[in-house]
Amino acid sequence: MSSEGKMPSPGNWKLPDGIEDHIESGIIKTAAGALAGGVIGAILFRSGSGMRSASVALGMGAAIGSTIERAYATKKD
Repeated sequence: MSSEGKMPSPGNWKLPDGIEDHIESGIIKTAAGALAGGVIGAILFRSGSGMRSASVALGMGAAIGSTIERAYATKKD
């Protein structure tokens, strides 16, 4: 196999413009959603039985959905 491949050099590759804002927002929202879901789950569902994990997952899902919605809204503008 030849070492002269047609791979782009790392210097030519970059993320699409503005995506860093969406990535940062998604990370922050996911962390906040998981924290809020965990706290609510710990307060409301003291008995456990998987409801705490479900609360964390619900918070994370809401955050991810919000981030995707924000990305699509920005893309349409």
